Amino acid sequence: MNKTIKLSLIILLITFTFNLSANSWRLGADHAEPGVAMFLTGLELIPGTMYVCTETDTANLIALAEMEKINVFELIDCIYRYINPRNIRFTIFGKHIREMQSNFDLGGDRILAILAIDTLRYIEFGSILEDGQKAMDAYLESAKETYIEIGMAYYESEFGFLSLSPLLFNEAYGIIIKKAFFKAPLIKVELFSPGKGAIYVKNMFRPKRWNLDVVTKKTIP
Repeated sequence: MNKTIKLSLIILLITFTFNLSANSWRLGADHAEPGVAMFLTGLELIPGTMYVCTETDTANLIALAEMEKINVFELIDCIYRYINPRNIRFTIFGKHIREMQSNFDLGGDRILAILAIDTLRYIEFGSILEDGQKAMDAYLESAKETYIEIGMAYYESEFGFLSLSPLLFNEAYGIIIKKAFFKAPLIKVELFSPGKGAIYVKNMFRPKRWNLDVVTKKTIP
C-alpha cells in the first residue's frame, strides 16, 4: 500500500475514533427514544387526557435524561414522540424542574435561558385536546427578558411552538430576539446533532449553532 494512502487511512481512523469518543457523552433523542418510551409505559397515561407529572415523575424524567445522555429539549422530543400519536398531553411544573437543580445540571445557562426555567410556571406539550393549545406551550410568572448570546430574548408570559416533530421545535411564538437595531421573532430550534441545537431567527442570514448540553449529575463534595 502506498505510504501516503496508508498514512491518510490511519489519520482518518484516529479522527473517527476521537469523534466517537468525544460524542459518547451525548447520544441524542433518536438513541434515547426507546428508553424514554419504556419509562412512559409505566405511567397511567389515558388517551384523550392531560397527564400532570408529579414531583416524583419529574425527578425520574430528569434522572432518565442524565442516564440516556440527552438534554432537556431532547427529553421533551422523546416524550412527544410517544404521547402525541396516543392522543395524550403532558404537563410538567417549573418548580419541580427547578428543585432538580440541587442534584443535576440541567444543561447550563443556554438551556435555562431558552426555556426560561427560572420563572417557568409549567410547560405542557403533546396532543391538542382543547382549543387554543399548541404542540408545546410554556407559561411564565410574567413576561420577561433574558440574554441568550445572539441577543436579548423577550418572552411573553406564554410562549412555545405550534408544531413539534422529531428533532425539530417549529413555528415558535411568543419570543422576540433583539440585538442593536435588529428585532425579529425566533422561528424554530433544530436538534441537528446529539447535544447540539440550531436557533433560527427570522431574517437572520444563518442559524446560530450551539452546544445544548446534556443533563448531568452534580458532584456533591
